[in-house]
Amino acid sequence: MPIHPDPQDATNAGHPGSALLRAADDGTPLARVRLEPAAAEVRPLAGASPERVAAEARRDLAGLRLDTPDERLATALAAGGLHVHRAATELRHDLVDLPAPAPLPPGWSLAPPGWDEDLRDALVAAYGPEHPDGAWRDDHTAQVRAMFDNSDPFSPLLPASARALGPDGRSAAHVLSAGPGPWRDEPCGWVVNLGVAPRAQGRGLGRALLSHALHGTRTAGLPALGLSVADGNPARRLYDAAGFRPVSRMFSVRLPSMVGPPEAPA
Repeated sequence: MPIHPDPQDATNAGHPGSALLRAADDGTPLARVRLEPAAAEVRPLAGASPERVAAEARRDLAGLRLDTPDERLATALAAGGLHVHRAATELRHDLVDLPAPAPLPPGWSLAPPGWDEDLRDALVAAYGPEHPDGAWRDDHTAQVRAMFDNSDPFSPLLPASARALGPDGRSAAHVLSAGPGPWRDEPCGWVVNLGVAPRAQGRGLGRALLSHALHGTRTAGLPALGLSVADGNPARRLYDAAGFRPVSRMFSVRLPSMVGPPEAPA
């Protein structure tokens, strides 16, 4: 397929690990692509037609989740019958003027990060079908376990990750951070997941865990902490109050597996 690693290309400078999506007919570079196991981040090049990028992406990235900050590309994919299943804002905290560590309610404590069945049950309850990010699935559990068990695709940032234990000693919430990693253009930490079981909400655990992640990221020597929050997620208020600022938008579209001949680019 016409996706080519091209580290010498001027359009690729400063983006290690990325590749170029080229037109199948004449090889014209259309977009920069960063491939992950089940997703591809696509950034159209200046002057490339979003309709042409959409058609080539449907051909060459079939079956993957396409993430893009380019709203015109997301609109072109939607016009072709696909659904933009997630629109989100990327936020960043530069770790200046950090909020004071938030206190935990009586009987609660922070524990080293990890995974157990109580935490799985807590996240299944927290991420129901109506959540802006959708329901917690078995593959989400597998992805988190792989981070802890095999550092796959990357290791947790341990100083910026933790579990919250209730008075009964059971996990009821966690923050899981990672970084630095090749998925970012600059070294920074990234909040992979922050979740609080419904039974534990309203106690300030989310604020305490986020504060832990911020201070832990600075302890790890990283200059910033980022995260992505879906439109409609009430946690946005928590992030704004902690001093995160918006830096970009990201749209996600699931590309269907290729069936039959691809559409001709416009």
